[in-house]
Amino acid sequence: MNVREATIADARRIAEIHVAGWRAAYRGQMPDEVLDNLDVENRAAFWSAHLTTQPHALFVAELNREILAFCDLIPSRDTDSDSATTGEIVAIYADPNHWRKGAGKALCRFALERARLENYTAVTLWCLSSNIPARMFYEKIGFHLDGAAKIDHSFRNHELHKVRFRISL
Repeated sequence: MNVREATIADARRIAEIHVAGWRAAYRGQMPDEVLDNLDVENRAAFWSAHLTTQPHALFVAELNREILAFCDLIPSRDTDSDSATTGEIVAIYADPNHWRKGAGKALCRFALERARLENYTAVTLWCLSSNIPARMFYEKIGFHLDGAAKIDHSFRNHELHKVRFRISL
């Protein structure tokens, strides 16, 4: 498994993984209408722009030159965290055909090492409270719930309950 920084040339594959990952992971946890209307072209445009304009760290895990997963690490967006010392994993998705094969674990370890190099003392991430497989994955990596929770209303007025995980570096 090789982990590297993403390039603009990776945007379409990242978008494909993003859409497939959402559809597989969130079916039954958010409205089918939201998942069914996800568009790879729109996501590819987003990731291409993100890679062009954002000074953040976006990584991909690949095996035999095939991208299997990606992870986006940014300074924390949370008002109760110092963005100079706390990073946030805002996206980590693997192609569902490659779940539980080590790509996510490799990406998390890489992102945490990058966070250390950026002088972060902690990394957080938000997870749907109903997403038990993801919660178990984060706990195995060493993240723990830090007590923060929020309700996201951005998906067709459907309430998505999220909990925050944190790891100290």
